Amino acid sequence: MSQSIPGKVYCANCEHCKMIVSDDNDARRLRVRCDAGMWLTRGGSEKFYKYFTVARREREACEHYAPMGELEEFLRDLRRNLPIQDERYDPQTMKICEG
Repeated sequence: MSQSIPGKVYCANCEHCKMIVSDDNDARRLRVRCDAGMWLTRGGSEKFYKYFTVARREREACEHYAPMGELEEFLRDLRRNLPIQDERYDPQTMKICEG
């Protein structure tokens, strides 16, 4: 299998794509960020994306792209295991909040 899909760089397979925990008053949520600084808002501040959308993050090219493994297998496994919606976690236990 190839290391990339022509014309696309998938951010989730890059070593600069990092998962972080975001505090949201009564709960925490999982987010992803690019530690190479490639995800910015129009105003120039850092952009964070919801964790469950990470498989959709792609670019035509990226000078900082550093793949972590076989792309197709990684994306298949990631899509199979990602939550289907934004989940809230209890700040004390980090278990998924119901409701």
